[in-house]
Amino acid sequence: MNARIKQLFSSMDHQSIAYVFSGNATIKTADQQYPFQVNKNFFYLTGLELHQSILVLIKHKKEDVILFAPIRSKEKEKWEGILPSFDAIKDITGIQNIQDRVTFDAFHASMFTTLRSSLYGEIKNIYLDISQTDRHCQDVVNFSNQLKSNYPEITIQSNSHALKQMRTLKDIEEIQQIKEAIKITHDGLQGLVKTLKETKKEHLLHAAFVYELNKQHSKEAFDTIIASGKHATILHYIDNNDDIPNNALVLCDLGAQFKQYNADITRTYPASGKFTERQKALYQLVLDVNQEMIAWIEPGKSFAEFKALGKEKLAEKALNIGLISKKEDISKYYYHGLGHHLGLDVHDPCDYDMPLKEGMVLTVEPGIYIEEEGIGIRIEDDILVTKDGYENLSKAIPKTIHDIENLFK
Repeated sequence: MNARIKQLFSSMDHQSIAYVFSGNATIKTADQQYPFQVNKNFFYLTGLELHQSILVLIKHKKEDVILFAPIRSKEKEKWEGILPSFDAIKDITGIQNIQDRVTFDAFHASMFTTLRSSLYGEIKNIYLDISQTDRHCQDVVNFSNQLKSNYPEITIQSNSHALKQMRTLKDIEEIQQIKEAIKITHDGLQGLVKTLKETKKEHLLHAAFVYELNKQHSKEAFDTIIASGKHATILHYIDNNDDIPNNALVLCDLGAQFKQYNADITRTYPASGKFTERQKALYQLVLDVNQEMIAWIEPGKSFAEFKALGKEKLAEKALNIGLISKKEDISKYYYHGLGHHLGLDVHDPCDYDMPLKEGMVLTVEPGIYIEEEGIGIRIEDDILVTKDGYENLSKAIPKTIHDIENLFK
C-alpha cells in the first residue's frame, strides 16, 4: 500500500468506506468528447490517468484497497487504443486487488448485505471526494444522491479537506515534476521572446510558446495569457489575437504541465526590446516587491500575512513614485492576491490556514495595472518553502530590467 493511501486511511473513521472516482470524458458534440482530464485526487493516490475507474478504501479490522478499472474489448481497442493491463496497474499503483469496473455496482450493493457485514462489520460512514466546485457536474455527486436515497442510515462525509492537507506538502518526486514543468516553460519563453523580436502579434507569441511545449511532449498548464498594452490590465485576457504596439509592454502569464504537475510563470517584456523610463519605474516597483516577498518566505509564517504584506509593500512603493496619493488607493491598480499554492492544479486546493511549511510550493506574483496608461505588469515566480527559508524554482528565467533587455540584443 502506498504512503498516500495509508495517510488517507488515517483520516477515516473505522467501519467506513472511501470512494475516489477518476472521472469521465465530457461530451463535446454528438460524436466527440473533450480530452479526458483525470480527477487530480485520484491521480495523486494512484498515479493513474485512467478514466471510469474507482478507488475503494475499506477501513474495518484491517485496511483493504480495491481498484475498479475498465477493460476494453479487442474490437473497441481498434478504435480507442489499448488500456493498461491489471498487471501493469499493479506495478504502477502497488494495489494488488484490481477488479473489472463493470462489477463495481454489484460490489457496492453487497457492502450493505448481512454477509458482507459479517466480514467487514456494519458500514457507518462513506467518504467521498466532493469539493464546492464539484457540486453540480461530477459523477460523484450523482453517486452521493443515490447513497442518500438508498441508504439514509449511512453518514456521508467529505474527505476533500484531508486530501487538501496531504497535497499541501509536496514530496521530492512532486517537486521534481514541478521543476521539469518550469524548465519547459523557460524553454517556451525563450522561443516566445525570439518571436517577439521578429513579429508584433499576440497569437504568434502564443504559437511559439505552444510549439516548444509540443516539442517536449508537454501541454499548457492553463489558458495562456499573451496580453499587450491595454489588454494586460485584464487579469484573464486569453484572446491573444491583437497586434502588439511597438512601445507596449507584453504580459505573458503561462506555464507548462509535466506528468500532471504545473508551472505558473509570468514575465513582462517591452515589445521594442527596451523599457521606457516610465515603464522602468513601474516595472522596478513590481520587481522589488516580487524579490522582497520571495526573501520573506520561511516556515512558520502565515499565508494571510504573505498576502497582506505584499499588498502593503506595493502600496508603499506606489506612494513613493506618486502613482497613488494614499495607500488605500492601491486597490485601483492591484486587484488580485499575491499568490497561491501550486501543484497538480495551478491553483492547488490546499489548506491555506496551515502555516508555511517545508514542502509547500507557492507562487509570488505582484502586479500593477494602469488602465489609463495601457500598462499592465506582473512578475511571477514559483517558490519552494524549505527547512530554513525558500528556493526560487524559477530563478533561471530572466526578470531584471538588465537581463530582459539583454534578451533582445
